[in-house]
Amino acid sequence: MNLLLPLQAINRARRTLYRAGVLKAKRLHRPVISIGNITAGGAGKTPAVIAVCRYLERRGLRVAVLTRGYKRGNQRHTGIITSNDADKFGDEPVLIKRSTNASVLVGAKRYEIARDFDCDVFVLDDGFQHLQLHRDYDVVIDAPSRFHREGRAALRNADAVVPRRLRLNVPDSLRGRPLFAFAGLANNEQFFASLRDAGLDLIGTKGFPDHHRYTPADLEGLRRDAGGATLVTTEKDAVKIQEGDVVAVNAEFVMPDEVLKEIAAVAGAAGSQPAKADDGLRARRSRRKNPLLQRVEYGAYRLVARAIVNMSDEKLKRWGTRLGAVASKILRGRDRLAMRNLRATFPDRSHASLRKTLDECWRHFGREMLVYVRTQDLSLEQLAERCPFHNVELLHDAIARGKGTIVITAHFGSWEVGGLAVMAHVDKVLTVARPLDNELLERDLQKLRAKTGVEIVDRRKAARFLLRGLAENAVVLLLPDQAVLPREGILVPFLGRPAWTTPAPAKMAIRSDSTIVFAFCIPDGLGYHLEFIESIRAAEFAEKENGAEMLTRHINDLLSRLIADRPELWLWMHDRWKGTEEGLPQ
Repeated sequence: MNLLLPLQAINRARRTLYRAGVLKAKRLHRPVISIGNITAGGAGKTPAVIAVCRYLERRGLRVAVLTRGYKRGNQRHTGIITSNDADKFGDEPVLIKRSTNASVLVGAKRYEIARDFDCDVFVLDDGFQHLQLHRDYDVVIDAPSRFHREGRAALRNADAVVPRRLRLNVPDSLRGRPLFAFAGLANNEQFFASLRDAGLDLIGTKGFPDHHRYTPADLEGLRRDAGGATLVTTEKDAVKIQEGDVVAVNAEFVMPDEVLKEIAAVAGAAGSQPAKADDGLRARRSRRKNPLLQRVEYGAYRLVARAIVNMSDEKLKRWGTRLGAVASKILRGRDRLAMRNLRATFPDRSHASLRKTLDECWRHFGREMLVYVRTQDLSLEQLAERCPFHNVELLHDAIARGKGTIVITAHFGSWEVGGLAVMAHVDKVLTVARPLDNELLERDLQKLRAKTGVEIVDRRKAARFLLRGLAENAVVLLLPDQAVLPREGILVPFLGRPAWTTPAPAKMAIRSDSTIVFAFCIPDGLGYHLEFIESIRAAEFAEKENGAEMLTRHINDLLSRLIADRPELWLWMHDRWKGTEEGLPQ
């Protein structure tokens, strides 16, 4: 009987919330390789971490290991471990440090201790259930056990499921001698059985609880029990013992070659082959939402859509306001993050003033959620009527130049309604999106896109597609991101603080000699208007050495001014300053 059913239920619920997008994983600035399991200990995670670290180090990568340091003496210490003191830092972190050249960082909040650490790749120890941190490759060790943290259905979320295979490296000096074995593991009998399988002569064994701290009295008792036989134990236990008469037996994890090659490709190791297209497809399929969950989500969406399709504008806004107010109470973590963002952006404003702004922000986006659902049933003519254009000559002049137009907006106001309005107004529109996790909702979205005639491209292959469109004088709709990975962005100011910002719009505009036009959909009574507020010819920056950076700065400056003027219309619930020293903790 599984005695961990409550824990299984909690882990299953958490995984469902992350896959549904209700909870969001935090992404580090370097690839993360996770080593985990679904059993309650005894899977061989630490030897597996050591094997992966050594493999990556042989390929010239600087590796950092992120580990909680379970049952370590100094729980207040977080960050890199500085000595081989197992009582202070934990037995497993010290064993990893002694067995590899990796930097080992300990702490419960793995994202916080790693966000500013300089390395090439992170290896996340015991990471399969640590869903708060985004991982680029998930290895799960499938070992037999009576107790499980999660059901086996969770294995579908892994990139690789590997068997527990440990190879003992037995010193020749131990063969033919009487041995007394002891260990403090989650499953001590596995260790004792492996020694017997290796042909060693065990005259006795003694097991201790996992992560046991050995006292002088423990060691004296072991010597008495051994009666002169040689004491042997695991490397994990040996790091806690300074006695010279105890021999450690090394256990090496045998990781499949194909898994190591995939890890190297994800980590960007020199000489490794890039991941195959079908590998990416397999990973996406493995992370696909449970079909039942998709149907539940889709059913809830259709119920809401049917309920609001015939609502008056007044009633729709009223219910949306209520929805936003409730969301602020339920999504407390997002609310706290939004308040920290506001406080850092407007340090001179009182808490009461910021709270008022944030409350209105929640109500605004509650209304926008219902409005967007209803727009799915509107015709293009109805969309255009509900969102008249202001200063539309800026768009017309840009199109008339014949060099392509990039329309830049932001997570401000009602960007979804504004985007649909542009699609209703302009013949050839291109934009970038990623497929939804819910295939049923994605199917409905595809129908809407077919109705508008807009061409959508996956963001992973967007550059060539969009550049070709600009060459054909298309209008490209973009929402620049201020929270990209450092290797994908440049550090420029945003709302008074440096943020890793994508330079892609600036680079495309300069390369194509296109015009950038800024457009924002602003609530206006019960409706909206789409306001075009500035246009920039990329040629002004093309001849400058750092033209793309200057243009990206200009884009962020304009967005910052707009947000400062109407902060209640900006999406404050996301951290736009991730990966910087001034980034806000979540």
